[in-house]
Amino acid sequence: MFRKALITISFLACICLAVSANAQEAQNVTTLYWSPVTLVYPSTTFTIEDAKDINYTIYDELGAQSVHVSVITAQLYLNGAPYHMANIPITFSSDNDSIAYLEPYNRTRPSDANGQAKILLIAHNRTGFVNITAESEIIYGHRLSDTCRVRVVGWGTVSGIVTDQNRNGIHDATVTLWHWNGTANTKMLASKDNPQLSNDGRTAAPGMYTFVYVPVGSYNVTAEKEGHSYYRLIDMYEGSGTITANVAIPDYVFISPATLTPTPSASPTTGAPSATPVPTPALPALLAAGAIVAAATIKRRL
Repeated sequence: MFRKALITISFLACICLAVSANAQEAQNVTTLYWSPVTLVYPSTTFTIEDAKDINYTIYDELGAQSVHVSVITAQLYLNGAPYHMANIPITFSSDNDSIAYLEPYNRTRPSDANGQAKILLIAHNRTGFVNITAESEIIYGHRLSDTCRVRVVGWGTVSGIVTDQNRNGIHDATVTLWHWNGTANTKMLASKDNPQLSNDGRTAAPGMYTFVYVPVGSYNVTAEKEGHSYYRLIDMYEGSGTITANVAIPDYVFISPATLTPTPSASPTTGAPSATPVPTPALPALLAAGAIVAAATIKRRL
């Protein structure tokens, strides 16, 4: 028997904050999303991860004014276990560019030493599905492939200002964005900026906060400062854009830290004391003194 019949391609489980590595935690996926871009059927075989440190603006030339970038990883398998073989070409394709598309350059990638190949998936800010297929030909004439179905739910931005009972912006309040099921918080939105501290006024308005790439869904924004807290419930819909959610803590008064003004201090004198100058007589006085001396000399001669 040829080994070719036992070699398959699947997508490596590698979740980074957005989706739990345990597929069962992706509960109620029709209403709650941990990322704007997820797999329709989470499992240990098919997964996707949010891209890290990607400059989204480089895709503006492709007409994507607001995009989310994910990483698709294809893994070769042999006898049900990862097949660690390098330099095997893996070709990626997708079927719905209006929802999400693979990066347009070089969609055939060689596998690395772990038998993996990666490619970016750029999603538009709209709801829909896209099928991603990976193909490889390990033995000439026998092409293998596998497909996963990806859901894009759309996203928006949640921003606002945390204030005290006098409507003054609160510096460094802890702001947290929670998934809300209508009666209780279920889980924090998995995001690198959640929770975050409200602005102290140096880079934005005092008390301001901002969460980006928030998936469609219902949320509870909570703000806490020194044991005092309050909340704001919001709903993110497709096309919502930026939702303003100000949070006023009703039983807290923020005292702005005083601005310290440096006081100049006198510098001690370390050099030797200078001598007191002796005044020099003016020229008329010198002439007068000379005249007196001359007169005295003449009298003495007489």
